[in-house]
Amino acid sequence: MPLVTISVLEGKSDEYRKTVADRVNKAVLETLDFPPDDRYQLVREFTSQDFELQEREGDQIILELTMRAGQAREDKQAFYARVTELLDQDPGIPPENVMIVITENSEEDWSFRNGVAQFIDND
Repeated sequence: MPLVTISVLEGKSDEYRKTVADRVNKAVLETLDFPPDDRYQLVREFTSQDFELQEREGDQIILELTMRAGQAREDKQAFYARVTELLDQDPGIPPENVMIVITENSEEDWSFRNGVAQFIDND
């Protein structure tokens, strides 16, 4: 259950955005050990003037994952490798054009509904 923000250049088709989101989710499930029904994703589009990735050319993407602390370093590295592999296969985003940032927080930093932090005791 990370919250995944996927940033892409504007003008991409619905099919492209769905493919990217599905591939990212597949990598999360395969490497970070989250349940299959914990899918929280935002896909954002940016104009080329509002999206800079250090002089890289072609298709580009930035992934931001916010999740509870505790994932092993090896699992994160496995995610980086797997998601770039999947995105290179389809829709064809070169691995060098994928930037990934993981931000970790605590259990009290999450509320999924009803104004309650579901991961902590709310007596």
